[in-house]
Amino acid sequence: MSIVFANSWGWLLDTCSHIDEGLQYCMCALDGQANTRFFKYSFKRHYFDISRPHITAKQNTDALFSDCLLVTKNSANGEHAKIDLKTRKKRKRKQRDLNAGELNAHAYHEKIRSAVLEGSQSLVEAGCKCGYLTGGLTVVPSELMPVQECQLAALCDMAKPLPLTDDSTAAPVQTLNRDDLDAPLDLFSYITENPYDCAYEVTLMRERYLLPPRSRFLLSDITRIQPLVNCGDKFDLIVLDPPWENKSVKRSNRYGSLPSSQLKQLPVRSLAAPGCVVVTWVTNRAQHLRFVREELYPHWGVEGLAEWLWVKVTRSGEFVFPLDSQHKKPYEVLVLGRYPYSADHTVRSSTELPEQRLLISVPSILHSHKPSLSAVLKPYVNHQPKCLELFARSLRCDWTSWGNEVIKFQHSSYFTKETIEEPSDTGHAQ
Repeated sequence: MSIVFANSWGWLLDTCSHIDEGLQYCMCALDGQANTRFFKYSFKRHYFDISRPHITAKQNTDALFSDCLLVTKNSANGEHAKIDLKTRKKRKRKQRDLNAGELNAHAYHEKIRSAVLEGSQSLVEAGCKCGYLTGGLTVVPSELMPVQECQLAALCDMAKPLPLTDDSTAAPVQTLNRDDLDAPLDLFSYITENPYDCAYEVTLMRERYLLPPRSRFLLSDITRIQPLVNCGDKFDLIVLDPPWENKSVKRSNRYGSLPSSQLKQLPVRSLAAPGCVVVTWVTNRAQHLRFVREELYPHWGVEGLAEWLWVKVTRSGEFVFPLDSQHKKPYEVLVLGRYPYSADHTVRSSTELPEQRLLISVPSILHSHKPSLSAVLKPYVNHQPKCLELFARSLRCDWTSWGNEVIKFQHSSYFTKETIEEPSDTGHAQ
């Protein structure tokens, strides 16, 4: 279970344990198909080993350098020179005035600051008392990152010229064949489904990936999302983690971003069931938050109802960045809304979305590896809901996932595995 503790402020989450839940029994073909073995997979713990803040409150001020000397090397004669940082600080340019976006972000921060501070303290104290937040996880990894480089987005670009599935196809879904786990699959034109109650390790594009039980995915970009619409499913919960444009992304070139205007092209109206809850992860740029509230949700016909905050802490419960840092905040915003019910729709969620809640967790060191919202949103959607994640980078049990890196974090190199005995019931297609 991903929820470690819950109270009126929100939830303390264990993201790593939630990833492991669907991988307790995983079938893998060995030596072709002549021999199959069962394994238990666990996400490597060092990806969640945040033992210290990325920046401390002291480092966030000039006082850190008050009595320091910076030693540099003169490239011309090889001699070392000392620069008094006290003197350097005096020559520092005056702080510029904040622009409109920064002023809006500051105003938003001041509005939610006390709730973040008080709610985080309450949930972190509970995490310490129950022994979850102890600061003692530190693990020495054999390798910090998987040896393979993710090429999924590039493969999606290469697949663009391929013909799409026929629009008349009622259900463009291909099912995993557990009698031939490494059979070729068209990942770019069809939704790929593992309908079984058991996870499977399969070879896709010459790499090994783990498919959780009852998970489905489509590997494509926004130009080839039509198979998802053609499958005919209407979803009770849709979560989006858009690749927002910002200067940091452009500098690092870690992934392709998407202009805000293109988000309006997503077929959310065609995918949403009556009463569908829509959740969008938003960066701390005020213009992105305003765009979701004032343009994106109204365009889709979604009524904005709440703004929750994901607060990131270390394993000892400290904020990963100072709460009042001018550069990076220790939280991200989730904007929640609901698609209207139809006039004749009789089944409605009995619980209304609260306006503000906190999700506290130790973040992954992997970029854009968000915690699952399945458990915290369960009370606010229908029983046995159909759930969809857009711009996903991992798969979840009982969810459909879409994105151009949708199976990135399912690569076997992110996991450790342990051989286990074959369970009495390996599961059947539902």
